[in-house]
Amino acid sequence: MRRFGMVAVATLIAIGGTVPLRAQQQTAAPSAAARDSVAQVLDSARATRAGRALPSIDRFTWGNLTIPAGASVDGPVAAAHGSVNVRGTVTGDVFAVGGDVVVHSGGEVTGSALALQGKVIVNGGRVGGEMKAAAPFGTSEAPKPRLTGALAVRHALQITAGWFVVVLLVGLGVILFSGAQLEAVVQALEARFTMAFLVGIAAQVGAIPLLVLLCLALAVTIVGILLIPFAVVAYILGAAGLVTLGALAAASVAGHALVREGPNVRVRAVRSVLIGIVLLTLPWLACAALVNSPWGELLARIAAIAITWVAASAGLGAALMARGGVRRVQVRVAQAEVSPEGWQTPTPIGGIVAARRPTATPSSPTGASN
Repeated sequence: MRRFGMVAVATLIAIGGTVPLRAQQQTAAPSAAARDSVAQVLDSARATRAGRALPSIDRFTWGNLTIPAGASVDGPVAAAHGSVNVRGTVTGDVFAVGGDVVVHSGGEVTGSALALQGKVIVNGGRVGGEMKAAAPFGTSEAPKPRLTGALAVRHALQITAGWFVVVLLVGLGVILFSGAQLEAVVQALEARFTMAFLVGIAAQVGAIPLLVLLCLALAVTIVGILLIPFAVVAYILGAAGLVTLGALAAASVAGHALVREGPNVRVRAVRSVLIGIVLLTLPWLACAALVNSPWGELLARIAAIAITWVAASAGLGAALMARGGVRRVQVRVAQAEVSPEGWQTPTPIGGIVAARRPTATPSSPTGASN
């Protein structure tokens, strides 16, 4: 009898090792219509590249499925009309039809994760293979996997860093090939910042009406009608060039406060643009760092957009005031007082005959005869 009890306890313990996985499955007998609907979705998905690895419908669990923390399960793991929550380890692929695949912190999927009619959400876990979310049956657009946690922050930081590199390369190219034009716009922005900002706002408001008037003016003649597409492209490229030049000028002005005078003007310009771009990128880095906080990211994004818009608007206005860098702003400088003897020089300048400085005549000795 005692031996029978020990065997029963051992059996229960052995069975209990598999209970955590099964206990968190919400299974229900599917109806024939539901089974046929899922089978139809699977057949349609298998015709695509993403659905080739889908298992047969017999391998699917109906309802939500959870892989507990610390558990290790061999794949494929599949759920129909429910989500798969991975907190442990799945050696293989994970599939969900009509639900999401959620990989929580501490969870790992060594294979791929595919969600049909749902999303793939990585909430601090790890997916070794591909993450794909296929569109619901009968639609053409597929929802994109949504990242959360550290992966979302890293993804946002990578995007911000990529834009920083692009803007920096454009700035270096402008300094190299159009340094004089950039310097002219910088002078206009430093001399009249408020006026440049107002001109930039007016330019944004009147950009579309001006383009419409340009097209209407060209449409008067047959030749002008043929030139409308080229005029539109030229207008857009010119506007983009002015915005870029103005934004770089705004970055240069922002960096001037932190850059000391250097022996080389071009080196100083490079330093100013670099520091200015870094300063304008800091609000966007804050957005990337707060991507997991909805309100924090919203406030940081509003601040970043406002700062970028003000800088770009003022830079655009300065570029228009400087006529794209062709016109330089005349800065009045007080003339220094010139010594009355400073103009006298033994060397003629500009065709003016040099005057001889007066010299003292030696006096004749007393009593000398003429």
